[in-house]
Amino acid sequence: MRSDPLLSVRDLRVGFGGVEAVRGLSFDVQAGEVLALVGESGAGKSLTARALLGMAPRGGAVSGDVLLHGQPVTPAHRGRHIAYVPQDALSALSPVHPVGDQIALAVRSVQGLSKSEARARAEAALEQVGVPATRSTAHPHELSGGMRQRAVIAMATVNAPELVVADEPTTALDPETQDQVLGVLAERCAATGAALVLVTHDLGVVRAHADRMAVMYAGLLAEQGPVEQVLERPLAPYTAALLACLPSGEQRRKTRLPVIPGRPPAPGALPAGCAFAPRCAHATTRCRTERPEPRGPDGPGRAPGFHGPGGREVACHLDLLETV
Repeated sequence: MRSDPLLSVRDLRVGFGGVEAVRGLSFDVQAGEVLALVGESGAGKSLTARALLGMAPRGGAVSGDVLLHGQPVTPAHRGRHIAYVPQDALSALSPVHPVGDQIALAVRSVQGLSKSEARARAEAALEQVGVPATRSTAHPHELSGGMRQRAVIAMATVNAPELVVADEPTTALDPETQDQVLGVLAERCAATGAALVLVTHDLGVVRAHADRMAVMYAGLLAEQGPVEQVLERPLAPYTAALLACLPSGEQRRKTRLPVIPGRPPAPGALPAGCAFAPRCAHATTRCRTERPEPRGPDGPGRAPGFHGPGGREVACHLDLLETV
């Protein structure tokens, strides 16, 4: 029997000035699992990540339900129950305080330990992510980009939260350091039992680290399901198009990689039907005039609990892409 989800997101919407950038997103995250949010730039991934923590940008109007253990997520959950790893470590670290002091402060604010106890916990947390305890007295600018990101991961996981939300946490790093840092993040979440929502555009990262994936397009969910199933047999034309753009051994020798024709629509200029229809080679008249609703293998409608492990869901009028 499937357990109740750790995190439930239902009809999440984020808008600015009456224009929605995230338009009715729903998914679940089970305890201990890794869910990857993927899609092109502008799909709404980062806005979704921030909305999960109640950190939508100034001026953003957020509606829908974000529930942890069935209860609305509030600012009181941050730090103790939910933690955040941003794209840029410098945006999360104070430039005027040593990183060890900042992690110790996070420990004291949640666990109420003494200064010496919190300091020891902070040094241990740094060592667990591969940063020597002797570097705890360094300021952020004195650390490399990879070490700064490891320090942020230490800060995010030091209080053993139930959920970590990571928004493209390795964007500014070189490929080798990216792999190392993502490995550290996955290891720390596994060690503490935390679930992970990982925002990324790298499908290689998804295959290596995620259990399930949710593909976003124009603020909507195009498809979600177990990683291997989605990557091996995508149900949404958009997912299939993304996968077709991945370089193969033969394509690496060519001068240009495949691309999806056209561009994603602006939030204020969405087509009447499926948002992907103008770029989709399989679009029909219905696709251009009627927005598809998410459905599972058994037909239209979202069954309660369908978002858990093993579930597939696609928002597409085609018959599960049997013709693709």
